[in-house]
Amino acid sequence: MPEEAIRPAAARLNEDLISVALSGLLDGAGYWRAGTLAGFARTGDYLAGRADQLPEQYKGWYWSRFIGRIGAVALRAGASPVHADLRAVHLAMLDVWAKTPFADPSALARMRTGTIELTDDREYAARDERGAVLAVHGLGTGKTGRHFVELRTGEADPPAPGDITAAEPVPTGGWGTPAQLRALADLVRQNGPAPWDRDAAAALADATGLSRAAASLLLAGIPGNSHTKWLDAEARKTMRLKQSEAEAGVRELSDVRAPARLALLAGVLPDDPEQLWRTGGQAALAERIAEAWRAQQGTRPAISEATLTVATEHESILKAPAAVCTVFADPASDLVLNRDPDTRLRASSVIGHAWEGEEGFRFKELLAVACHAIPWIYAELPGGDPVREGVPEVAALLRERLADPRMLLAAKGWSLRGRTVAELAPGFPGAQEYSEALAPLGHPTLDDGLTVIAEGGIDRRGERESPGVYFRPSQYGTDPRSQRLDATVGREGSNLALVRWLRGPECLRLEERIRSRALPPGHYETDPRASAPETLAKSAADLGLGTDAATLYLQLLALPAPTDRNIRRWNGWTPVRHKAAAAQLLDAELVVADRRPRAGRGVFLPGDWATAAKPHHPMETWKADLLGARLSSDREKVLTSPTTGPLPELFAHAWQARPR
Repeated sequence: MPEEAIRPAAARLNEDLISVALSGLLDGAGYWRAGTLAGFARTGDYLAGRADQLPEQYKGWYWSRFIGRIGAVALRAGASPVHADLRAVHLAMLDVWAKTPFADPSALARMRTGTIELTDDREYAARDERGAVLAVHGLGTGKTGRHFVELRTGEADPPAPGDITAAEPVPTGGWGTPAQLRALADLVRQNGPAPWDRDAAAALADATGLSRAAASLLLAGIPGNSHTKWLDAEARKTMRLKQSEAEAGVRELSDVRAPARLALLAGVLPDDPEQLWRTGGQAALAERIAEAWRAQQGTRPAISEATLTVATEHESILKAPAAVCTVFADPASDLVLNRDPDTRLRASSVIGHAWEGEEGFRFKELLAVACHAIPWIYAELPGGDPVREGVPEVAALLRERLADPRMLLAAKGWSLRGRTVAELAPGFPGAQEYSEALAPLGHPTLDDGLTVIAEGGIDRRGERESPGVYFRPSQYGTDPRSQRLDATVGREGSNLALVRWLRGPECLRLEERIRSRALPPGHYETDPRASAPETLAKSAADLGLGTDAATLYLQLLALPAPTDRNIRRWNGWTPVRHKAAAAQLLDAELVVADRRPRAGRGVFLPGDWATAAKPHHPMETWKADLLGARLSSDREKVLTSPTTGPLPELFAHAWQARPR
């Protein structure tokens, strides 16, 4: 293949950006660099018998997945939000691909990929009149495993440089003929990218249950994190997304792995690429993407933009806001919630000690996400919201999983770095060797029926790593074994605390309050007019306040984050009405006016104030004590988030305990 074939008329082409340009569609980027596009061409030439020179290996990790699926790259090339430097790489790849056998339908019908165990590592290709087999790079089933591409010229199998251990035909009949690739590239160069259609993105969100941000990224074919970092201010303005929204959309799509994303987007372009530039072209594209999404991923429950806005304010580092909402809106569809995970310990060379496996890891993540989400979902979403209505079922399913006697859950907590099983064993009398491992662990363990400890390895500095500490939630309670475990890892901030809270009275009362449907649809539990009318009436009468002023006073007393924006959302107030209520409290000398960092409000209860770092909220020190938020020793900083029960109870308690 001539060298100039990989150099289309694109002044801004920087092939070092190829891993970024294909982010989200490939698994690893270590070998995606300058020379990869030429490697495609040379590989195609060798397989087709047009050249004798063997192409280099290790150019483009697992690039053969793009065979039959190049339409996903073409989608990006024509999408308006894509950065010009990255688009140049996409167009260059289409130029090259169009001239290879990988775009030729007749060649694709005679092609397959798979894994080969090479007879000799130095011999990675073979060819004769029957065709050719080329091992393109590593990542196989053994030390000499390689991923190969085969192109037959007849019915018989061509020679191979080793033992083919797995093989499958490449996708055929999809989008990406040479004519289609050239046509799309020409259209982009002549007309610029296809015009963006915000309504099409919104329709895609409605049709799939994705957030508007995730649907917008999908419509542009850019679900990968690296691509999102290249969304400049103009592109985000076009998509009508904030940077935080774009990042949340990426996280929402992160559960869809790279091969699935590639397959999802490979065939969504129209047969005639020019349709993308016509009126309604983007809407039709959105319909095809929605159809492909539903076929592959199913339909997620629709989450309102208002609910997603609240979820984003409480964003979890473990799960995207939309994904958190989906779990609660449709608990029956979440596989982690509805299946007991296999948590038998297994060896790990990555974390330095045994671990609970992928299923256990996913459950641990979900437990943490749910326990942190339930309080704000209960308090800050309106009655009748599907996400709020799902809280009792999610909590019940989590407790059902925790009751499985076979489950092991990582304790998480204080570091025991440097401690060995032999040193810890005296603290667990009667403990035996752990005997339920999926395979031999190869290092010491102990098991007292509740707690399992697996010895840590030695790090690169020659120091002992922290051991893995696990417990059986079904056995965890208040007995001496549980007390020993609490003392060993520190219950606060650990998964022990999450299990206790989920099983405890506060969580159960929140669930019962939601089940009762006592909160009118569309109203908020944080509004005492809807959730605590008797307490509100008494406070208004005793203080001689109007209903609005008494409402605001109770909210300032009891709620951890009564920001001006929150108060207006929960109460349905205009700024004028809010300021009038605050003015009454100032006149009655029940509050003071001030400006304080991260407070988000202009009036405060008299007395001392405690600052806080995210994700905790700064608040009056009196309120921190009321809500059970732990303060620093000097009482000037909030260190933990509050854990409280139903708000009708809290409003009543705050009123009785208020500063006088």
